[in-house]
Amino acid sequence: MTNILNPKLLLFDVDGTLVSTHGIPRKAMGKVLQSRYGNFNYDEYYNFSGRTDWQIVEHLLEFDGRKFESNTVKKILNEFTKRLEEELQNGKPPLIYPGVKDLLLCLSKLDNVYLGLVTGNIAEGARIKLSKAGLYEYFPVGAFGDDSADRNDLPPIAIERSEKYYKIKFAKENTWIIGDSIYDIICAQKNGLRSLAVCTGWTERDALEESQPEFIENNFSNVQNILNILLE
Repeated sequence: MTNILNPKLLLFDVDGTLVSTHGIPRKAMGKVLQSRYGNFNYDEYYNFSGRTDWQIVEHLLEFDGRKFESNTVKKILNEFTKRLEEELQNGKPPLIYPGVKDLLLCLSKLDNVYLGLVTGNIAEGARIKLSKAGLYEYFPVGAFGDDSADRNDLPPIAIERSEKYYKIKFAKENTWIIGDSIYDIICAQKNGLRSLAVCTGWTERDALEESQPEFIENNFSNVQNILNILLE
């Protein structure tokens, strides 16, 4: 392990935190399920925010009364990523939230800061979205929705992979979960990690505040303020 003084590991969520994909994933998932099953009763009101892709597929299948096995979910997610890439290629490019590019650029230049992902997206879905936004290069490691359906399981996986990749040991008090949903905050709390919530996604500020993140910001536009929080 490399000896770096107080190394910080910053684990970002993707949707609603770094980028918006304009509802394209929901549209792509709907097309996959309609193509596979025909007259599919799609739950239009289910909130994808903070959910893992695996959870989303399971919920949608259960809502329509479909019997399924884990292999069925895997096949649907594989079809989904192909459809997602097509839809993003033909539709609007992802919207990058205010301050995100400047923040990542600043963080990437710091010797004691290391970046990763903790996201409900399966790994290929995260790659597609972040590549389309030009942000994928900042995140060489992470944990994803195909590692576990339960988001609370993901931080330890991301930390283990980050320590192996960066060859650095990260203390819990220097490891942050950064996201836009109550589930990001909860998974940080369940794992004894730091938390920063941003109000750029679908979750109202009041709901985020009720979950008691360590810090909460409207967005990343005040880069210096965000740096002060994360780097203390």
